[in-house]
Amino acid sequence: DLYDRAVAVVLRDKKCSTSYVQRRLQVGYNKAASLVERMEKEGVVGPANHAGKRQILVGGGVDRGAFDGE
Repeated sequence: DLYDRAVAVVLRDKKCSTSYVQRRLQVGYNKAASLVERMEKEGVVGPANHAGKRQILVGGGVDRGAFDGE
């Protein structure tokens, strides 16, 4: 689903902000914000910094199959 695609993009590109997710998935700002907030709640990314960017908390050593839809 859309959330799984968003997580896959964030983990692949190692970048996360609402506007980045919005551009990459071609969704509206509110939808992108909801996806990023869910990622934060689920521990995929950290809170936004002063510029709106977020630290990626799930690293390459974690089994990404659950996030990649595999």
